[in-house]
Amino acid sequence: MEKIEDILSRIDSHQKKQTKRELKRYLKNWPLFLSFILVFSALGVLKYKLSPNIYEVKSRILVTEENKNLNSILSSDNMMLARGNTNIENKIGILRSYTLFKKALMNLNWETSWFQKELFYKRDLYRNVPFSLILPPNAINAQDVLLEIEVTDDKKFHLKAKGQTNQNGYAQTINIDEYVEFGKPYVNEFFNFTLINTLGGIGETYYLNFNNLNSLTQSYLKRTEIDMDDPNSDLISIVIQGTAIQKEVDFINELNNVFIRFGVENKNISSDNSINFIDNQLSRIKTQLNSAEDNFSTYRRSKNIINLSQEAQLVYQKLEEIDEEKYMTQLQLDYYKDLEQYLDNSEEISKMVNPSVIGITDDNLNQMLSKLMNLYSRREILAYSVKEKSPSFKMLENEIMITRDGLEETIKNQLKATESILESTEARYRQIEARIKDLPETEKELIGIQREFDLNNELYTYLLQKRAEASISKASIAPEIQVIDPPLVEASLLVGPNLIKTLAFALLAGLIIPFVIVILINFFNTKIESKDEIEKISKIPILEGITKHKYKVLLPVIHHPRSGIAESFRGVKSDLNTFYKETGTRIISINSLLPGEGKSFVASNLSATLARSNKKTLLIGADLHKPTLHKFFNIEEQIGLSNYLENQHQYEEIITETSVPNLYLIQAGPIPANPSELLDNDRLKRLIESIYRKFEFIIIDNAPLMLVPNAISISDLADVSLFMLRINHSYKDQIHQINRIVEFNKIKHAAVLINGTRDWGYGYGKKYWKKGYGSYRNKMSIA
Repeated sequence: MEKIEDILSRIDSHQKKQTKRELKRYLKNWPLFLSFILVFSALGVLKYKLSPNIYEVKSRILVTEENKNLNSILSSDNMMLARGNTNIENKIGILRSYTLFKKALMNLNWETSWFQKELFYKRDLYRNVPFSLILPPNAINAQDVLLEIEVTDDKKFHLKAKGQTNQNGYAQTINIDEYVEFGKPYVNEFFNFTLINTLGGIGETYYLNFNNLNSLTQSYLKRTEIDMDDPNSDLISIVIQGTAIQKEVDFINELNNVFIRFGVENKNISSDNSINFIDNQLSRIKTQLNSAEDNFSTYRRSKNIINLSQEAQLVYQKLEEIDEEKYMTQLQLDYYKDLEQYLDNSEEISKMVNPSVIGITDDNLNQMLSKLMNLYSRREILAYSVKEKSPSFKMLENEIMITRDGLEETIKNQLKATESILESTEARYRQIEARIKDLPETEKELIGIQREFDLNNELYTYLLQKRAEASISKASIAPEIQVIDPPLVEASLLVGPNLIKTLAFALLAGLIIPFVIVILINFFNTKIESKDEIEKISKIPILEGITKHKYKVLLPVIHHPRSGIAESFRGVKSDLNTFYKETGTRIISINSLLPGEGKSFVASNLSATLARSNKKTLLIGADLHKPTLHKFFNIEEQIGLSNYLENQHQYEEIITETSVPNLYLIQAGPIPANPSELLDNDRLKRLIESIYRKFEFIIIDNAPLMLVPNAISISDLADVSLFMLRINHSYKDQIHQINRIVEFNKIKHAAVLINGTRDWGYGYGKKYWKKGYGSYRNKMSIA
């Protein structure tokens, strides 16, 4: 259990460390975050000040005829299919349809739109057009291409336009930059219009757009919200937002009008079909009636017959009743057959007349037929605006299926009953017809002629009555929709711009953008940024780092002994003690892969730190390519290591005493022609052997390994090999290279020394170094 707890503790500690490291990464870029937040906040306030006001226009309408479930056609299994207020949902679906929106916009006749240029937006000039636009008959202008009109003076304007058009059936590029006179036609292959200045100000810029009805419809469909005002009510709310209040009010008003007319027109279909059917029948029967009337009068005059005998009169009355009954029954039978045939054909069934016109008084049949016709009409409208898989469309299809199945069952039952009635009527007709044979020939002929006349006369009277009923029914149709709250300019709400939302968005952008920038910088940054990055990759020990400093001196450990930088070198001196197993002279090789990592600075200051602790120290400048150590001690260039390696001087002649007590220096000497070859010979090794017993510490400042790879051979002579890495200067890949160098050359005592760490990494902070606590750091570490 203890091992598991230890593992969990280490994981938790590692996670905290990772979190802290990531947090530091962003905290150190706080000026960037602050700058972006301030800039974006200022931009947010500016946008709020200069943005146009956005208004919300709302209208509420009431659906007065709620769709009821027909219990006569819905079984208990189908009742669940009709749950919910499907009538309201269907009405909303129809109101959202592309067809109704397009119809409303067509009625408004918004062929053009005018705008005025503001600083950050274009202000809609609805009902405040600055120019009179004259369009010739049949003129064609490119649509949805914004024309920029700058009034230069009273007589002309500067016209600009750029865009694409398919006006002639193929893609064309429009690029216009011309000066045009007011009052003169502007005609080219894309435009044909004349502008007359009425309110346009000189120097002002305006925009003209010839609207495309389809794109304008799509725009309003996206901006308009239509939904139930409350789930339990029959109210529908229509909401739109825009900068031109009157424009949005006019649109919703017209949309309401189109929707109301659509409902009334749908209800009128049945009445119109009935009236048309009756008119056709009246026209045909009137012709037959006139002909029968002429025949009846002519026959009576020619035969000198005034009235029928009592027997003939009785037979005639019975035949007349049966003829009328037979005619109406046959008409109803044909109606049922047509209705059954067109049951699945929404176009044909919409042409069917009202059953009551032909004497069918079945209210159930009448309601179901009217309902099915209405549902087919709704489906046609919904198909333009919703997908077939949408819930509202599926619900409508279910309702159509239920109504259709119920109507089909009713039709089948009525067909059987009507066929039976027709058979009974024909049987009675045959019985009466047999009695006619016993009448005189003259009366038989007169009965036939009079039957034709009276039947047509009664049918004509009957149809006239039905036409009057249909006309009254049509006139009494009331719309299902009532506008409860019409859209009003004074009732509109100011909803934008919103200062809080604008600032919140600006602040969010001010945080996200620098956050992304930091991530990208870190992603593409190949340089080392922290000690943690080295610890994750390095396979060799890492010593306490050398802190940054702002002192303008090369040896801050001498000039500022109580500073943070001096304390960090004392920390390195303490860390080096862990590498020594035997007493005697210590040889420390200081290496770097690239120039500029602070190798010579560290070598000089570390040597000075050791010397100040009463350790006799020798600093050797082994960088024969670009020697700089003499500058740290303010010594002129003179003979040095290169002279010794070329056998020009003895080692005693090249050792120089510095201004720092106990610190001696061997300069690099004049730059030789072959520095790499000189370092490869045994002279350097003999030098070390000669002076080994004379000093307690020997510090070797090597050449950069990327420039002089064989300089690493000096590490064979050293007790400790330090590899320099500088924060924000050295590259991350160098850590891998140091690992390979140490492993390949089998360097036993190697460590990484970091240059450029921060003061607070030691736990004191700058203010404590300045107050003189730096000298106690080493004592605390030893304790």
